[in-house]
Amino acid sequence: MNGQSKPSEGNSSDEEDTLQELLGVAVRAEIEAAEIYRNLLDRDLPEKTREKVESLVSQEEGHEEEFWSIIEDFYPQDEISLPESSGLSNPVEIDEDITLEKLFQTAMTSEKESEKFYQNLMDRFEEKEVRRTLGFLAASEREHYEILKEELQKLDME
Repeated sequence: MNGQSKPSEGNSSDEEDTLQELLGVAVRAEIEAAEIYRNLLDRDLPEKTREKVESLVSQEEGHEEEFWSIIEDFYPQDEISLPESSGLSNPVEIDEDITLEKLFQTAMTSEKESEKFYQNLMDRFEEKEVRRTLGFLAASEREHYEILKEELQKLDME
């Protein structure tokens, strides 16, 4: 990412602000997803499930870093403020009484929405490397969904 390529949505200041906001939403979504997984880690989980969830936390933190890198490349002079909430289904605060099953379902919904969001965001960029990164992140979210689905099924069997 050379910082010279511009987002495809053009030259309008309003469109640039909107893209900056969308990237801020993406960062916030990754922070929220990692928080959901940290909540899962506070639960009594089988060791193999715990290891997978720990890996998901790490991956979401890596995704957050990817978005900060994109922001830095396209808006090196700007300070990006993050929204309080991504607006995706990631709850900012998770009720302590939430069941383990509901927490898994919340995480799965979050992953589906993030995948769709990143696919849509990919359409806003012309630069191949950014598009590839966003496509990779969308695919990663899909993979996270599948991991969660599989782990939830295993927990239901126990």
